[in-house]
Amino acid sequence: MPRNYPIVLTWLLTKWPWILSVVIMIAVTSFALRTITALSELKYGLTPPTLPEYQHIETKFINQNGWLPKGKYNNHQWPYHASQGAATLPIPYEWLAALEAPKSIPWFILFSQEKTFLSEYIYRLGFINLNDINTPYSDKQQLPLGLAKTASINMPGLDRKATAVGFTCTACHTGQFTYDNTRYVVDGGPAMTDLGLLTKSLGAAIGQTVLSSKLAPFDGRFERFARKVLGSNYNVVSKAKLKSALQDTVAKLAKGQDTINVTEGFTRLDALNRIGNKVFADNMDRPENYNPIEAPVNYPHIWTTSWFDWVQYDGSIMQPLIRNAGEALGVEAFVDMRIPTNQLQQAATFSSSIPIDTLYQLEKWLAGDYPLKNYQPGQLGQITGLKAPKWPQSLPNINDTLAEKGKSLYIRNCQGCHLPTMDNPEFWTNHWSQIGYEQDGQVKLTDRKYLRLKMIELNKIGTDPAQAQVLLNRTVNTKELGLDTDLCVPVTKNQKTPQMQSGLQFVNVQDSATNNFALALGAVVEQTNQQWFAQNYISQAAQTQLEGGRPNCLRKGAGYKARPLNGIWATAPYLHNGSVPNLYSLLSEPSNRPTFVELGGLAFDPINVGIMQSKHVIQMNNRVDALPANQTDDYQEGFFILDTRQDGNLSTGHAFTDDPTTQGKVGRKLSHEEKMALIEYLKTL
Repeated sequence: MPRNYPIVLTWLLTKWPWILSVVIMIAVTSFALRTITALSELKYGLTPPTLPEYQHIETKFINQNGWLPKGKYNNHQWPYHASQGAATLPIPYEWLAALEAPKSIPWFILFSQEKTFLSEYIYRLGFINLNDINTPYSDKQQLPLGLAKTASINMPGLDRKATAVGFTCTACHTGQFTYDNTRYVVDGGPAMTDLGLLTKSLGAAIGQTVLSSKLAPFDGRFERFARKVLGSNYNVVSKAKLKSALQDTVAKLAKGQDTINVTEGFTRLDALNRIGNKVFADNMDRPENYNPIEAPVNYPHIWTTSWFDWVQYDGSIMQPLIRNAGEALGVEAFVDMRIPTNQLQQAATFSSSIPIDTLYQLEKWLAGDYPLKNYQPGQLGQITGLKAPKWPQSLPNINDTLAEKGKSLYIRNCQGCHLPTMDNPEFWTNHWSQIGYEQDGQVKLTDRKYLRLKMIELNKIGTDPAQAQVLLNRTVNTKELGLDTDLCVPVTKNQKTPQMQSGLQFVNVQDSATNNFALALGAVVEQTNQQWFAQNYISQAAQTQLEGGRPNCLRKGAGYKARPLNGIWATAPYLHNGSVPNLYSLLSEPSNRPTFVELGGLAFDPINVGIMQSKHVIQMNNRVDALPANQTDDYQEGFFILDTRQDGNLSTGHAFTDDPTTQGKVGRKLSHEEKMALIEYLKTL
């Protein structure tokens, strides 16, 4: 080495490997500390749940005469994207369209790019991909079936209005199943989605994008997101503002995470408690009105329901518009329920983003024409709206001889509660009537007749009571909200007037610190609807039409309703809480029903009629050393495991048994041959 080299340079040349190692170590340590700090600041789960894989297979509609082109709504797929004014997803549409699916391990965001959240990932959550359906009406869709865009909605974390993405009614009421490498779509059937996993997955995707924004120069995920969202407006300032908005959104998501006592899982939702939490806790900013998620139900099938006298599993609502507007509030439609802050403001305005006219059009499509129009006794009525699905010819053929034997079993064992089948003139002649109620001292009758459904008391049916008790037991504080409206409710013999026969009478509902949840919710929805009528200058005649010609009657604690079984074969899982996987188990004694039920799989079981159960869950049911109730992992191998020993998940009741002590005995024990015959007949309905 030349003698004239400076001593320092000589030292550097001899020690450079060690120096480089120190520099790298410092850089890595700094990056790790920055990452740890970012993670602690986010305070949100960045690891997404394990999900089933999505199958790209041929997809078919089952012809149900539903959602047909009518009037200006001349697109077969219009109901699938008809906005209810909701912002169910917590980010603007342009964010959702640009968002990449979450990495299974958050650290992997430093490396490869993911496909967008909407490209395939969202379909693993149980949504239906319209792009896999080959019909004359098909167009390439950015959003899956059941999601719609709504313009000019306030979004959490943003200081401006934005185009929101929310659930349509079809998000919860469109079913699907697979058989022989074909996917079948059931309009009006129970959805297979999982809202809890959607929330976690979307939160992880957003959170990983925020984490990326804090890790420059390894912030490729955020950079790609920002360039898609901002487009030609991309610059240092706009990118910084977007980064800040993303962080605020994640902070609000972390703050608003639900308390889950009973996991909902695929195909189920605690809709009543979620609606109550949104309306009375979030909208009123009163955390004390929050109730944990604890009474999940299987998404109900909705064909024929427009003509029922009462709807919901617990038969709690009469008027279609109240039902539909309340559902819109539950999926995050905006309604102004701010408590007055000064004397000039007397009460909340109840102005909302709900498009009442759209809800009416959807209900009209569901209902069709009046079934008893031009009806003559002894004939059959006609359902012209959404019909129950018919057993497809591509499924195994129905055994007509066996089905005929099943028909007599249905008459002896099922008809007493579920009514004669719709191909029987007795169904149309003896089970429809006008609804009577008292208002302003006068006894009134609805213009049309409606189908009278039988309500079965809880102690008789014996099924899980959780859902029926929500409206009965929950209370909310509505003081200073400004409730002051008349609702129709059942009254006791000491309350009703002598000439009143139905026991339905209008009462006034006002604010209270302990308002019954059922009445308070009915009052909020009523005043929200009335505000829309006033803002849009709706005449009284038009209002009556929009309300479906029925009063806003509500009731609580009546039990569970027994609805007609048309299309029941396509509505698994069974019982109101989805705790029974197939019809064979439902017709068996409760002690013979599976303890664990796997939900999330789409494979159809045409023999037992329901959801095919995997070898994994069959082995779980055969084990004698199962963990105690509430300790089994809710999700295993990407699917939801419903533990029927947990309150809210009970598979008790509706029992066919010879044991008179069995809870909810509804009939005698059926042999294997009788069950198979009855199932074969139910396939024909």
